[in-house]
Formats: sequence, structure tokens, C-alpha cells
Amino acid sequence: DNITFSYPESERKIFDGFSFDFTPGSRTAIIGPTGVGKSTLIRMLLSLLRPQEGEISIYAGDGSASEQISSATRCNMVYVPQGNSLFSGSIRDNLLMGNPDATTEQMVEALRTAAADFVLELPNGIDTQCFEKGAGLSEGQAQRIAIARALLRPGRILLLDEFSSALDAQTETLLLERLTATRSDRTMIFITHRDRVIDFCDATLSISKEG
Repeated sequence: DNITFSYPESERKIFDGFSFDFTPGSRTAIIGPTGVGKSTLIRMLLSLLRPQEGEISIYAGDGSASEQISSATRCNMVYVPQGNSLFSGSIRDNLLMGNPDATTEQMVEALRTAAADFVLELPNGIDTQCFEKGAGLSEGQAQRIAIARALLRPGRILLLDEFSSALDAQTETLLLERLTATRSDRTMIFITHRDRVIDFCDATLSISKEG
């Protein structure tokens, strides 16, 4: 609540008395022009940046404030950045980075939720080799595998930064339908410029340079 933040090298306050409640289980779209502070807010939620004033709290399942955001609460967050961050190895290896204990069935379920069913139709399935940054796959395919990997993580708050930017409208809709249907108990926070994503959200947070 009442967050104030500015970067040391800038005189402009990114946030000045900012407050917002991301209700547990809700879906919120964060919109606004480039450079306005959307990614800064995500970094504060991940406790990579700290506000100069105010406090960010993470909520318990019963809706009561549990504790102030810190590196210790980061395990509750699942961050899906724009683009993808695949590395050389098999698709299975990449998925296991999300959860080293994941079973094949859990990996298949995550791929389906991420609209990455195409993996199951490849000759070697999830044991297909891919290369750093998803070389050998289309950008949209690599993006969906990266989303599936994130879904294998246990955190209940999903931070999704332009996560469908490389997808066509039909695939994006399928992904959103599956994600919201199978992860309805998760709190989802989308940074987006895409109207279709906004359509799937309960609330929209618009950030402007005027505050």
C-alpha cells in the first residue's frame, strides 16, 4: 500500500502513493505505454526492487496479510518473461528446470495447458532436442514450451510479461482458455498490450506517467 518508488538516476517518481489489491485467485491485466513502470512493478513483487516508501504484502489463503514481500516470499511467484529462455538440451530437460521432480504425466499436462500439444506429435516427443533460445523451433513454439516449464513450478501467483506476444490470435485464445480453466485457483497478473488477454481478466490496472 502507498508505494513510492523512483530510480536513483531519475527525478521522476515511477510510483507515488500507489496502492492496488491483487485479490487471491483473480486475473489482472496491467496496461500502459512502454517505460511507464509495468516491469518495475513486477520487479517489486519479486522483491528485486524495494519501494522507498510503502509496503507490499503477500496474502495467505484465508485472505489475511501474511508477510511483507521479500526474497523469502519469491517462491510463491512464477515469473514468465517476454520471449523465451530455453537452453540446449531436450524439451524434457527444459521442462524439468521448472520442477526437477515432475513426472512425464505432469509435463504432458503442462504442455497441453500451454497449448504446446505439438510437442507430443514430434517423432521424439518431449525428448526432442532443442537449442539455446529455442533454435530449431518457431518463436511461438519456444514461447509455449517456456510457459509449460513455468506452469510446473509450485507458486500460486503467476506473473506473465507479454507471455503470448509471439502467438497468433487463435493459439493465444486457446492458451488463455486452457490456462484460466486449469489454473483457476492461481492469481494471475498479466503485463500486456493485447486486447484478447484483457478480455480474460477480472480487472485492468492502467499505469500512466502521470500516476
